[in-house]
Amino acid sequence: MAKTSRNIIITGGGSGIGMETAIKFANNGDKVIITGRTESKLVEVSKNIKQNNGNCSYYVGDVADPSFVEETVEDVIKKYGKIDILMNNAGHSSKNRNTQNTGLEDIVNVFNSNLVGTVLFTQAVLNNMKSHNNGLIINISSVAGLSGSPIAGLSYGAAKAAVINFTEYLNIELKNTMIKATAIMPGEVDTPIMDQRPIVPSEEGRKSMAKSVDVAETIFSLASLSESTSIHSMVIMPNKMRNVNSEIIMPE
Repeated sequence: MAKTSRNIIITGGGSGIGMETAIKFANNGDKVIITGRTESKLVEVSKNIKQNNGNCSYYVGDVADPSFVEETVEDVIKKYGKIDILMNNAGHSSKNRNTQNTGLEDIVNVFNSNLVGTVLFTQAVLNNMKSHNNGLIINISSVAGLSGSPIAGLSYGAAKAAVINFTEYLNIELKNTMIKATAIMPGEVDTPIMDQRPIVPSEEGRKSMAKSVDVAETIFSLASLSESTSIHSMVIMPNKMRNVNSEIIMPE
């Protein structure tokens, strides 16, 4: 158990990495606040945590909606006083991934969930973290943000690259504070986002992917470092790389 219960906001907490991280922190005695667009998923995660004597509340809304973000953070501060950790995990991809079949709506939606929501939630918590001169901001990016990836596609890779750059900028801006920011860049992780690929990976293919629970364990370890130590970026990869050539659809 942690010596002092921490308050952590996790966006996209209804499934995958967000869900497993919420469970991990709640099992440690921390107060977990999850957000998402699908209430049924949030209810299920919250119910699971509470059945195991954990503390979890949830807010339903879109991370790219400034009103939702502002109202959520204000309510969390009113209830708990301090925000110790923000984990910007919400994000999705598009089935259209090539340059010529990716429409404006695809680009806007993917950037909204992956980048705009990350920036908005970060802006919303910063005053509270600065007032305590302490805090950790964890931004879930992707190895797709490190270089062009045919399987990730145009919008997702570009949005995740921007998340990495934003995290680097945060650490420069906040260098004279005790607030830390980390970009987590997973490779393939077996989460529901895989179902959005044009060719959905097989059950056998998913077996070799990294697991959400392992990413959650890594994030928990990151949040357990002393306040004098910061990790600005971290790559998490499957131990064995699989051949994805048959799942890549390239334009003729």
